[in-house]
Parts: sequence; C-alpha cells; structure tokens
Amino acid sequence: MTPSFRQYKMIKKVLVIGLPLLLTGILILFFAGGNKNKVSGLTDLSDLVKGGQKNPSPVEHMISDYNLWFTNEMELNAAPGAAVAIVQGEDVVWLKGYGLKKSDEKDSVDIHTVFRLGSVSKGFASILAGILVEDSVFNWDDKVSGYLPDFNLKDTLHSNELTIRHILSHTTGLPLHAFTNLLDDNVPYGDIIDQLQHIDIIAPPGKVYSYQNVAYSLISDIIQVSTGESYNFLMDRLVFNKNRMRDASLGFLPMKLNPDIAYPHVRKDSVSFLSLPLNDRYYSVLPASGVNASISDMAKWIQLLLGQKSSIIKEETLKDIFNPYIYTPIRWKYRRHWKNNLGDLYYALGWRVFEYAGHTVVYHGGYVKGYRAEIAILPEEQAGIAVLFNSATPLSNYCIPEFIDRYFALDSLQRD
Repeated sequence: MTPSFRQYKMIKKVLVIGLPLLLTGILILFFAGGNKNKVSGLTDLSDLVKGGQKNPSPVEHMISDYNLWFTNEMELNAAPGAAVAIVQGEDVVWLKGYGLKKSDEKDSVDIHTVFRLGSVSKGFASILAGILVEDSVFNWDDKVSGYLPDFNLKDTLHSNELTIRHILSHTTGLPLHAFTNLLDDNVPYGDIIDQLQHIDIIAPPGKVYSYQNVAYSLISDIIQVSTGESYNFLMDRLVFNKNRMRDASLGFLPMKLNPDIAYPHVRKDSVSFLSLPLNDRYYSVLPASGVNASISDMAKWIQLLLGQKSSIIKEETLKDIFNPYIYTPIRWKYRRHWKNNLGDLYYALGWRVFEYAGHTVVYHGGYVKGYRAEIAILPEEQAGIAVLFNSATPLSNYCIPEFIDRYFALDSLQRD
C-alpha cells in the first residue's frame, strides 16, 4: 500500500540522504534506456480489430472512421505532427502518433513522443491539490493568507478573503491575464507575483471569472509551504509515478534532455510549417503551463480522470474538482466549432465544464508557442480523448468536437 503524504513525511527523515541519489540514478537510467521500457499501443485498424475479427464493433468502426478523418485533416492542414488517445471504460481503445517530430527530418511521432501541454497543465495542478485535500494537508476553502501571509492584493479585505478555490477557478478578482505579458517577456514568476498587489481589483473573490496564469500558479507556493516539498517533486511522486506516466515531466530541463520529443512549429506559409528550437517560455509557472507528456501518458491520465485510479484519487474528489463553480461567457470560437449544441460554459477547478447535446463534457485546451493540446472527458459515458500537436494547426480547434459528435451519434444509435 502506498503511504499517505503524512506517512511519507516520516519515511523521508530516514531517506533524506539516499533519496536524491536514487532519483538521480533513475533519471540516468530513464534517458539511457531509450525505448526498452516502452509499451506497445494500438496504431491502426489491424491492431484495433483484434485477432483478425471480421465484424468490428460499432465503436471500432467509429474510431476507424475518425482515424481516417483525422489523417486526412492532417494532410489538408499540413500539420507536422500529432498524437491521439481514446479511452472507453477501462480500455485504451486508440493510441497513435501521426506525422513527424520535426518537419525537416524523417523521425515519426510515436506513442511515447513528448509534447508540451500548455494550459492543459492546469488540470494536473487541481488533481494534485485534490490529492492533498484528501490527505487533509489543506482544504479547498482555506484562506491563501494562512499559507502565504506576505502575499497581498491591492485591497486588504480581498487579500484576506482569497481562498485556494478562488485561485483554481480563476475567480481571484484580478483582471484578465494579469501580468501574462511579463511571462511573454520571460520575466521570472518570482519577480512577478509581488507586483499583483499593485493591480486594481475588478470584483470580490469568487464573483467573476477572469482567466489567470500567474495567480493560478500560487497553488505551487501553497503546496510548498504546506508540505515542505516542491510542487515538482510532489507532482512526480503523487501523480506521474503513481499513475505510471513514464514520459511525463515538469519544466524545461527534462524536455531538453529527452531524446523523443516533438519540436515546436510555426506556420511557414499556407502549406508548410517551420520547426523551432525548444524554448523555456512559461515554464516558470509550472501549475499553469509546465507539464510535458506523451500520448501514452495522456491515455493513463484520462483513465485517472474517469475515476479508474481510486488508489491515487477518489471519485468523490474528482466530482468536487469537476463541479461547475463560475459561469464563463462563451466566446464565438466555441460556438463556431461546437455547432449549435453547446450549452452554458462554466469553469470548475482547473477544468472547463459544459453541456453539449445533453451530455456533460469536462474539457481544457492548451497553447504555448509551437504546441497545442486538447483533452475532453465524458464522465457519464466513461469515455475520453486527448490530442496533442506540435503546431498551432487549425485542426486543434475542431478535432475534439468532431470526435464527440461521432461518439454521441454512436451512443444514441446504440441506445435506440
């Protein structure tokens, strides 16, 4: 049985000398071992239709058709590389890499190729926080001032009312994207956070949705203070390692050292992309944009989000995290890609939640220069999909709605 966080703190006193050496050895073995420990995944219809089955199921037909559609769209959009994971119930029913890791080379994307996730990282932060809530390290409605007494907003009353829930739901009362421009200029997070006290408050905490990257990352400071461990270390231990996400990491250095990565791309012209060198932008806000992962990792992540990893996080905690908290206005781009079936959109804790054609969808998208990531789960149907791109291709905008339309059409047909 895996020890709780509090039990682990006792064990740590014994291992304080040996643990850093052990972790160093594991890191060396990981990168030296290449592909030896990689698991195989479904890569085409011949794998999907197991054992030469002549009559594939409706689900298998739907996924095969989606694969053909996705492959065709990749060609039409000249997207350099991508990867897709589809989970239904306990099974990973589709896992495949598409295209190239780097447009001017011939190395193909595989199921262990690592991409940056951008703001899809926010969902990892809320799950880690939920694990610590389960272990009574802190509570969702604890005041931030109880952990970070030196942190202040411009209004003292609002500073005193700010909670962990407000941080993770983007309801801090700060204006939209407060100081994200400084992240764009590569100003370190530590140099930005103290400047939040100089920004005018637009609403009391908990009242208005206003998306943040800097303020969202206060959760890492709270975790550090409340546990005595770094956000990076606990994400590795309590999420990546326990969920066997072998390729996942936080920060720039693991991405730089990994030999199996998808390089970022920008559009060169209407039919081609230009590869870029790796860069460390937005890695200073790990909870907001710091996760690197392969599509194999994302399949396991979807299984966790669907409540199939109760030894890591309980289903009740997932329901708390996905519970709609604040209404968010729907921008035109969502209406355009989700057609006319999109209901009201809410933000929960690190996740967007909405009704689509009468079904609940838990979703998030991520962007950081040269990468796009999309993930959606259907809790009631116990299904989910993740799609990773090494470019800002237009396909990233509608690959998830296309799958969900196909899935719901299949679900309706089976029920009829």
